[in-house]
Amino acid sequence: MKKALAQNPNMLRTMIGLGMTLILILSYAVYGATIDSSYYMYHTTNESVEHDSIDQGFSDENTTQTWTFTTNRSTTWLNVTIAGVEQDDLISVGVSDGVWYHHEMLGNEDAEYFSCRQTDDEAFEEYNVCTPAQVHSITVEQAGTITMRGIVSPKLPMGGLGSLYADSLEEAKAESADLIGTHNGTRVWTIILESSDTIHPSEYSPLVQSATHELELVEPFEVNPVTEMLWSISALIGCFGIALVIPLSIYFASRAKERREEQIRKAALEQTNGDV
Repeated sequence: MKKALAQNPNMLRTMIGLGMTLILILSYAVYGATIDSSYYMYHTTNESVEHDSIDQGFSDENTTQTWTFTTNRSTTWLNVTIAGVEQDDLISVGVSDGVWYHHEMLGNEDAEYFSCRQTDDEAFEEYNVCTPAQVHSITVEQAGTITMRGIVSPKLPMGGLGSLYADSLEEAKAESADLIGTHNGTRVWTIILESSDTIHPSEYSPLVQSATHELELVEPFEVNPVTEMLWSISALIGCFGIALVIPLSIYFASRAKERREEQIRKAALEQTNGDV
């Protein structure tokens, strides 16, 4: 490094100039990508709906009771709550068409590494993932109120806001409308309560809630280009600064060594002249 700088005294200025040029070019590239994004945000309703369950009667021994209800819109969440159940009762919820996704930790605030967008067959060992099935069942561990939660359509935006990649706003509107429409249909659901004791008429009344979605707005994804450019410039300056630390340290160390050697030679020369 020392020899290179000695042969080319403008090398340091060349490196700094090249670094600043790259910073400006890359900053402009980030700015251009920011103001011309191909990502679009689509907004949907996120309406909570309560469904009336229809009592379908009891088994011959009056130990099993069945209810049915229907959903006829694009649905994500499904909650089924039954109060007053006994320990070891079995509750099953099934859908007439397709599958739905369930996990005992779904909706639990203490759940960690949890996702319903993957399934068990995708081998995400570090995640607690939902199981897709037409019918899901749970056994009551403690008498009281039990809630069974599930996801009907994981591809829909859970919070009413989603994103997609498209070449134009018209294409984004068509794709988002197709996404909502694909999951829009009538489904018939069946709730089954199996108990070891006799179930009396009107003893249980399931509360069924779902979250439904309808497309409201599609708009381009936008960020503040000035802010993004300033962040990008800061990041690039930091990167190039780190890249220049080593050669600059070597350069200044070599210069300091040369000055020390020059002072030693000068002191020795003065001492020699004094002795003479």
